[in-house]
Amino acid sequence: MTEHIKNGVDFKFIKAEKFKTNIISVFFNIPLKRETVTKAALLPSVMKRGTMKHQTLTELTKYLYDLYSASLRAGIRSKGDGEVLYFTIEYIRDKFIGENLTEKIIELLNEFIFDPLTDENGFNQEYLDGEKINLKNAIEGLINDKRDYAEYKCREAMFPNEGYGMYEAGFVEDIPNITTKNLYDFYKEIISGTKVDIFVSGNFDTKTIDEIKNSIGGRFEPRDAEYISTKIAAPCSREINKIVEEIPVVQSKLCIGVRCGIDPTSPEYYGLLLGGCIFGGSPFSKLFNNVREKLSLAYYAVSRTERFKSTMFISCGIETEKYQAAYDEIMVQFNKMRNGEIDDSEIENSKLYLINGYNSMKDGLRTMEDYYLSQAIMGNSGDIDDLIERVGKVTKDDIVRAFNKIEFDTIYFLKGSLNNGGEA
Repeated sequence: MTEHIKNGVDFKFIKAEKFKTNIISVFFNIPLKRETVTKAALLPSVMKRGTMKHQTLTELTKYLYDLYSASLRAGIRSKGDGEVLYFTIEYIRDKFIGENLTEKIIELLNEFIFDPLTDENGFNQEYLDGEKINLKNAIEGLINDKRDYAEYKCREAMFPNEGYGMYEAGFVEDIPNITTKNLYDFYKEIISGTKVDIFVSGNFDTKTIDEIKNSIGGRFEPRDAEYISTKIAAPCSREINKIVEEIPVVQSKLCIGVRCGIDPTSPEYYGLLLGGCIFGGSPFSKLFNNVREKLSLAYYAVSRTERFKSTMFISCGIETEKYQAAYDEIMVQFNKMRNGEIDDSEIENSKLYLINGYNSMKDGLRTMEDYYLSQAIMGNSGDIDDLIERVGKVTKDDIVRAFNKIEFDTIYFLKGSLNNGGEA
């Protein structure tokens, strides 16, 4: 259920009676921009440190414990060329504790979002300084996960001037310029001017739903704001961009960025989705069975399809000298997808694999919430059962058509320079 409370503010209810907990969440939709991405990453961490009423993390943690160990979270999630700043609280349903806990939860979430700890200069200086250090460590620590690092560098090379090409944690060089005042000004801009979604997920009666809409929704003024649109990554028929970065490790990382150019709300998307699973998105994919198992060219060989931007990333962990052989075999398997060399068993097994995964989304309030938020941002109204039905109807021809539209764009090779020993 979706209801437009006022301009730029929507209310969404996911009814799920089987859980013993409820979740109330507020999402702010903001663009991924160079000038604000670091502030957006820093903001929720600072706000989590305390509110005007509960001014320390210790006080806030103790109060959450008193609320039967309710869980309060805040952070960011990238969504194509945009991102969402989220504030969410999960708590035990009133039915199981015999008291009106929801009323206190609404009050706390309002406090958390609208009354962060501030003084005449903005946010608390001590808290800001501490979270700056944490953020700097997180950004610099990306290199420690070589697989994620390689994919990010590939994405950055593909989309240097688009939000999708940015690391959502931001940039180290921006951190010193963030002050208590300009971060607080940024916070006020988000609260007053961005597209807002209020989600309630679980089992609520009509009276409680109205209370949440009035209490939380009533704190927002109308605003002329929409979801952040994402530019689809269409193939551009250019020479493949090849990037090599050498690093002192044993295991090299190969990441290939693919432009798919298929609208995520179109019927064609489901052919790409199932094809991606057959190609490299499952434990029995063509990449796994051939690049890794049969030919022993990689420690892992997988692909991941990103719906918002319509991209695919092929990732392998390989020995440096096996780069060309691994790449050649990836191309062999890719061309098999294009030529329709796909067994019926591959299609059926992949359908079952995806459908089981989608059914498992119904087993978590947070996974359902994220799914329906993503659907709203893309302008897609289908529910999880609709997704399952569409995947079940995909044919081999659908897959072949999808794979003949996509093109390799960028090869990023994180080249290991150590023969033995050292970091892997």
